[in-house]
Amino acid sequence: MMPRTLESLREQGRIAKSEHRLEDSRNLFAEALTECLRGADRVLTAVLYEELAYVERNLLNLDAAQWHYREAGEIYRSLDNPLKTAHTIRHAADILREQERPDDAAQLYAESLEIYRRCKETPLLDLANAIRGFALLKEQTGDRQEALNLWREARDLYQQTGIAAGVSESDVRIRSLRVD
Repeated sequence: MMPRTLESLREQGRIAKSEHRLEDSRNLFAEALTECLRGADRVLTAVLYEELAYVERNLLNLDAAQWHYREAGEIYRSLDNPLKTAHTIRHAADILREQERPDDAAQLYAESLEIYRRCKETPLLDLANAIRGFALLKEQTGDRQEALNLWREARDLYQQTGIAAGVSESDVRIRSLRVD
């Protein structure tokens, strides 16, 4: 039997993930990450943290998932990759929102949005998704006016990107928050 390489572990992890064998996927990505941490490939390390975070989230291991997303975000920050930083910390914020940890989630959403708004290369869909998450958080915390403003902004971005489901969800949320 040939020894498993970092590349083969990663590929096997992706295959297992695509086949919804999440426990197998987690184990393969964890083994790949352990191997990767012995080397100097920081980008691949961050990618593997993201892969693990996705799997952990789907296994409902939310603490592990948000921790992995934060680790990936810190690596991307150290590599001066603002869009990947924003993307990964937004996912961590989503999980913190689901865990009803509003202060921690708000901090990460605010940082993610600041990065996205600053970068000219930000894909509008990424910005819309970050705004959506922050709007959901503002609804949870009772800040209806801020939630309404965020939903309106998200709706405009979803409209621009042709994401009908995003427009529809935004419309429903806007109607529910309006105080006439």
